[in-house]
Amino acid sequence: MGSQMELAKRRLFDTEGLQAGNVKLFPGSNRDATAEQMAQQVNMAIAQIEAGDYDELVNFDD
Repeated sequence: MGSQMELAKRRLFDTEGLQAGNVKLFPGSNRDATAEQMAQQVNMAIAQIEAGDYDELVNFDD
């Protein structure tokens, strides 16, 4: 397993991580994306959230 996969696994599922339980990932339009590439995107997204680099979306249906 690649380093990105190991890192994503720890960040998502370990007790020190997010303790996620039900995660589904879809490759979108790039059906040739490898598991390592998808794990890299997961790691980048988690890093952005941890750094506060995100925009909150407003739900107008509430």
